[in-house]
Amino acid sequence: MPALRVFEHDVFFTLDNAYRVSQGQIPHRDFASAWGPLFFLIQAAGLMISGMRPAGIGYATALFGAAVALWTYFAARTRMTAALACALGIYAVLLITAPFPLGFNPLAFSYAMAYNRYGYALLGIILLECGLQALQAPAGKRPGAGRAFSIGAAWALLAFLKVTYAMVAVPFLLLWLWCGANRGKRFAALCGGFGVVAAMLLCYLRFDLADMFRDLAAAASGRGLTWNPWSILSPAFAIESIPLLLLAVVVSMGKSKASSGTLGQARLWLYVLFTAGVSGFLLSTNHQSSSLPLDGFAAVVLVDAAFAQRRAHAESDRPRRLLAVFLGAVCFLPLAMMNAASLVAASWDRYRGPEVAAVRLNAERGAGMIFSPVESSMTSESGGPAYVEALNDGLELIRARTVAGEGVLTIDMFNPFNYLLGRPSPRGGMAAAAYNYAFSDAEHPSAERFFGDAQYVLVRKYSRAAADFPIEDYHIQGLLRTYGPALEQCFRPVVETGHWVLWRRK
Repeated sequence: MPALRVFEHDVFFTLDNAYRVSQGQIPHRDFASAWGPLFFLIQAAGLMISGMRPAGIGYATALFGAAVALWTYFAARTRMTAALACALGIYAVLLITAPFPLGFNPLAFSYAMAYNRYGYALLGIILLECGLQALQAPAGKRPGAGRAFSIGAAWALLAFLKVTYAMVAVPFLLLWLWCGANRGKRFAALCGGFGVVAAMLLCYLRFDLADMFRDLAAAASGRGLTWNPWSILSPAFAIESIPLLLLAVVVSMGKSKASSGTLGQARLWLYVLFTAGVSGFLLSTNHQSSSLPLDGFAAVVLVDAAFAQRRAHAESDRPRRLLAVFLGAVCFLPLAMMNAASLVAASWDRYRGPEVAAVRLNAERGAGMIFSPVESSMTSESGGPAYVEALNDGLELIRARTVAGEGVLTIDMFNPFNYLLGRPSPRGGMAAAAYNYAFSDAEHPSAERFFGDAQYVLVRKYSRAAADFPIEDYHIQGLLRTYGPALEQCFRPVVETGHWVLWRRK
């Protein structure tokens, strides 16, 4: 694991929730979550493979990346050249495995928001299938049931990863159904693929739909208070969208020469506009200021369409095809190269070790984790030596004041302690206690569900006078407004340190 340089505390979003799942806890039933179970299941598998070491995050991501890359390659290979199919497979694996948050510096190593990378890659498979169908269906082969089953499976995985990605897939699915023949059979196969995957994941959730929908409603309420729809019109989004729109113009010119008609032009532009619209929407809902991963998938589909026109019509059109390749490369290569550079740099960083003296966590499982000094309050709300100091303070407090074998619940954004100490996690709490994101004043888990069966609650303290970590303190104050009365009613304070207050159930 490289030295974490941005959103360092987010690593415990993955470790804590994957550790819960590895103990048999089920998201939505045993703890509230604005995310589906898929990400935690994948990461739990990585933890078990690694012997519960933090390196399990890398193992899980590598395995999932390889699986999705092969899926992408085989989805593309039946209609595209081997070169383009390989390019898409490589793009998918780089997209999933690069260790930095999308929209940030590739050298700002972090595992924060890795689920967004998973979501973009799975959504890319749907974009690929939809684009091939929309742009090649009139002259291409009729798609078999296997392709529809694959699309349905990808859609179901998105629904149980992060529901936002499943929602934005709907326009592409409608376009895919509209294009080509055998709509009834394709729709049945699509439902079959979705149903099989959804049934397996619902069995894991014990069909506890009520709690799942309550968690999603709380997340929708919280995110609705902080979502700014006008951020879709950001300059970064406009600039990054220009190459894809120009590529669509170039391909559209070829379709005109091929006499594809108004219907073919409508399909092309619907596909491109859906891609741009979905990219902008996801950019506004994610903690992501730039980077449009879906453009890479769409660009390869459009370049393939430009060459398909050449194969279908003998007239020379080399300048337009070369221009299409150039614009496709502009859409595809920058993010692919950033992801590759980040992987190489992270490997080198891991090999050479930290440049500065590392402050280590006082726990065996966290001894290999390196938290680099915080460089900017705008890019890291909680990290660096100050964060490690607070965690070590909490670890010593738990060891001294609790019974061995008992875990704690935290009133903080994340809970690292049960994983770091190897203690059983109490039921209750949230996957990420982000105020006005995962919950709000209007919609939140009940106090009984939040505190669950916890015997100890550790409340994080932030120095408001020094104004350190103001964003984290914002989440703490939201939690205390929501659950403070129940905390005081059911628990009593045991001891207070400079960073924490430990409460015990009465």
